[in-house]
Amino acid sequence: MTVLRDLLATWENWSANDVMSRALAHAPTEAPTPSPLDALRDSTELVALLTGWQWQAIYAARRDGASWAEITAVLKVSTEQTRNDYVEVLNRQERILGRNVSAYREVL
Repeated sequence: MTVLRDLLATWENWSANDVMSRALAHAPTEAPTPSPLDALRDSTELVALLTGWQWQAIYAARRDGASWAEITAVLKVSTEQTRNDYVEVLNRQERILGRNVSAYREVL
């Protein structure tokens, strides 16, 4: 299982090295640097994981009283898109994993 800390570390190490390399016109030699492909691979996996977990934060925000307008302002997408994505995740949780998501539907 991939650890988020490791994914983020790959991205941060590559990004810092890339910035410094361009700024100084040479790569620092202190530590081995992940390749751009390593950074791309790990950042893609990190984004997928965080996106997959986003619905839980939406649920918690709604449960704490946040409006759909407030949530969509944070996500920078339409209310309709946010709600549709949330419902689709719940449908997948039920259909594929057999989870009871009735509590998560209460915040709709």
